[in-house]
Amino acid sequence: MCKIGDILLIYNAHNQGRVVGMHPFIVLDDTNGVVHGIYSYDFIGLLLTSADTEERKKRLRAIEGNFPIAQDDKIMDNGKSHDNRYSYVEADHFFYFDKSKIKYMHIGTIDPDIYNLITEFIQELNERGITFKQIVDKATKIEAE
Repeated sequence: MCKIGDILLIYNAHNQGRVVGMHPFIVLDDTNGVVHGIYSYDFIGLLLTSADTEERKKRLRAIEGNFPIAQDDKIMDNGKSHDNRYSYVEADHFFYFDKSKIKYMHIGTIDPDIYNLITEFIQELNERGITFKQIVDKATKIEAE
């Protein structure tokens, strides 16, 4: 269905129960679990935010938990090159998804070396004491223990 490092375009991402439109996510983990005993999930994603202007790049670069993703860091599926923009991944925000409740399309994969750098960056954030957010709804943040 999906595997670690895949880039998925999720059509019906939610914010406070309302659909907010399409957003790309990198699959961080594809195991089943339950967040704080209340929300079942079967994959964890990291949000990709495009940075198509210098002003936006500068703003996103200043956020401590963001990791830069260049166009060459992604291997896009045929016909999906329009989704291949310079972007940042929010490495300190873990989005938990139940595949049976979302609509999504596979649009590419992240380069395996870059995926490894992202996981190393997450470990560095953890070692620096950065608080990670666990998100089951784009606006409902459950703090990690």
